[in-house]
Amino acid sequence: MNTNIVEIAKKAGVSTATVSRALNNNGAVRDKTRQKILRIAEELHYKPNPIARSLSRKKTDTIGVILPELIDEFFMEIIRGLDEEAYRTNHYIIVSSSHSQRNIIETLLEFMASGRVDGVVLMAPQLQAAAFELLGKSKKPVVLLNVNNCFDEGVSFNINNFQGAYSIVEHVINHGYKKVAMILGPEGNCDAEARYEGCKQALQNNNIQLDNDLIVRGDFKSPSGYYGFLRLISQKNKPEVIFAANDMMAVGVYEAARNSNIKIPEDIAVVGFDDIFLSRILQPRLTTVHVPIAELGSKAIRYLFGMINGEIDIKKSHREELSTGLVIGKSCGCQSTVTSSIF
Repeated sequence: MNTNIVEIAKKAGVSTATVSRALNNNGAVRDKTRQKILRIAEELHYKPNPIARSLSRKKTDTIGVILPELIDEFFMEIIRGLDEEAYRTNHYIIVSSSHSQRNIIETLLEFMASGRVDGVVLMAPQLQAAAFELLGKSKKPVVLLNVNNCFDEGVSFNINNFQGAYSIVEHVINHGYKKVAMILGPEGNCDAEARYEGCKQALQNNNIQLDNDLIVRGDFKSPSGYYGFLRLISQKNKPEVIFAANDMMAVGVYEAARNSNIKIPEDIAVVGFDDIFLSRILQPRLTTVHVPIAELGSKAIRYLFGMINGEIDIKKSHREELSTGLVIGKSCGCQSTVTSSIF
């Protein structure tokens, strides 16, 4: 049976209120008394009841996390960054998915009304105005990940998708490629749109006309990369290089190329975006944009803790953008070993 504070109070000769204040480092307790209580608690192998502790402190030490999907390696890396930072500070996370089968506003309302969490981290690259209005009325702190630039209020941490896409497309142009194809992410997704804009700008700045026949729409999943590749190579005007707007679609491109007996990069070059683990074991190694995925999660949750603890004004707007870098493999035609550069 677990020791409780009544037993500690009895052995220390003090009230249970004094024990509670000493264990929580809260309130006026003489240092000598505090040290005595802590020593007795250790001797009795006292472990605080997290539920009772959260009720007394009016905090749950739990963070709600809402992600678009839970099956992709990208989102697993986000969770890793969040969980490692939460664990380091003795917090817990509850993860939910806001995929198409579930309304994101309902998910938000459930988290905020439940009393089970102290704050929410929400990744919503397709966040709509109605949901954003709801966030503004929330009494609990919310940190957003990868939201549209038009949302200039609230707190958000974002990847510089535009610069990442611009850099990798400029890299392949510098190789001498002129016919650049794109497999885009889903329509209405701010990450996908920013990567498209970065690609377009790189082409424009290098006097290469955008060819709409070399653009296909994907959904950030491997099958859309597979079928996007087949569609692109079936055309008369075949591309010299494919920019897959994320690495999972690049994985699909690799599979389709292998099944079509097309060699990468000898017959067609391929580049991606995200630098997930799978991209590192593809043969040849995928040239891609490195995204600090875990850092995105850890930075967001550290800021959220500051809001929860009253160190940061919950109503104060804050937007932070993390830079990307290039990881150069051999899929673009480079013959060097893997290198990286950060922008």
